[in-house]
Amino acid sequence: YTFTALDTSKADECTTVIKNFLYETFKDEDLYRVTAMSEMLDSLNEQIAMMSGMLGGIAGISLLVAGVSVMNIMLVSVTERTQEIGLKKAIGARKSRILGQFLTEAAVLTSLGGLIGVIVGIVLAQIISYVTTTPVAISAPAAVGAVAFSMIIGVVFGVFPSYKAANLNPIDALRHE
Repeated sequence: YTFTALDTSKADECTTVIKNFLYETFKDEDLYRVTAMSEMLDSLNEQIAMMSGMLGGIAGISLLVAGVSVMNIMLVSVTERTQEIGLKKAIGARKSRILGQFLTEAAVLTSLGGLIGVIVGIVLAQIISYVTTTPVAISAPAAVGAVAFSMIIGVVFGVFPSYKAANLNPIDALRHE
């Protein structure tokens, strides 16, 4: 049976009354079960909070791995272009110019990666929506935010390689092979 309390503030009181009535009738709690929707909702909210925490942790680890990967790619780029950096510094390029060049490269690289990720996500969402006949809502601000956040990750993890490139000694950089 389903019982509905007319006043939601009295739901707990109604549950207690029903439990007491059933216990007096059957004298055994194993023969019946009384469940309030508010208890089920609380349980569901706890599960959602736990899943959100786990997904947040996974996302954090993914961002850390992506950032370290970007840093490694940028360090390789600095190593491969050491002579170019040395030549630029030898003809008068300032540290800020070289730092800006590598930070821009990191930002563009990660922005493109974020854009590709958003496009793939939208396409997959549309395919899943079509297959399961479930409607999908795609948020433009969330997509823009995702691309911007990926660019921020690129800039943050591109600072060290950019700083390393900007502080190269021009003579040593020109001799590098």
